[in-house]
Amino acid sequence: MKEKDLEMSDLSKFAPMAAFNTSIEMIVQETLRNAITHGAFYPGQELDEVAIAKDLQISRMPVRQSMSALEAEGLVTRIPRKGVFVTALDKHDLEEIYTTRVALEEVAIRAAIDKFTEVDLQKIEKILAIPDEELLDYAKFLEIDKEFHFLLYAPSGWMRVTKYIQQLRNNTATYRILKAPLSAEQLEFSLNDHHAIFDAYRSRNADLAATLLREHTLKTSPASDE
Repeated sequence: MKEKDLEMSDLSKFAPMAAFNTSIEMIVQETLRNAITHGAFYPGQELDEVAIAKDLQISRMPVRQSMSALEAEGLVTRIPRKGVFVTALDKHDLEEIYTTRVALEEVAIRAAIDKFTEVDLQKIEKILAIPDEELLDYAKFLEIDKEFHFLLYAPSGWMRVTKYIQQLRNNTATYRILKAPLSAEQLEFSLNDHHAIFDAYRSRNADLAATLLREHTLKTSPASDE
């Protein structure tokens, strides 16, 4: 991977659509989260709070507060007297994240299978109906993949579990994009996995759905820096 610093003028493209009552801190936090999880920064890259504040035309305080929130999520690491850096993961970190994610996903999908409605199924079917050729862009695929998984778990009503699963996905997103992007063939296999998981889900076969989901998740595990 050729490591390049992100031009700060590019940050605006990661800004979310702001709701009327959204705070500046939340907007900055989501902007930086999107930039990190879309591979705009590489693992270990320093994030210059002053430059970010200047680019976003805000004071430094919301940036500093956002960095603290992202640190709590594991996306950045603050090193005293050095600065804030995009968190780099080693082999142990990735093993821990994926082991935890697989366990939580099984809990979530089993709970959701007991509760989903026809409306829930229709939402998932809408995602699955997106033509494969529209998902050959890996960043686009990751967004759809994230939405597919969220919709699978949402009927469980266990939003803490669902939120933590998403946090774990975010922790490895940079690695998936920069270090282990799927080939076109692998993307096709992954999309086929989605359909197989959904078929088991729709038939309320919890054991099969959980097994297929586990296999699907482990296929995406990226390599570490080690």
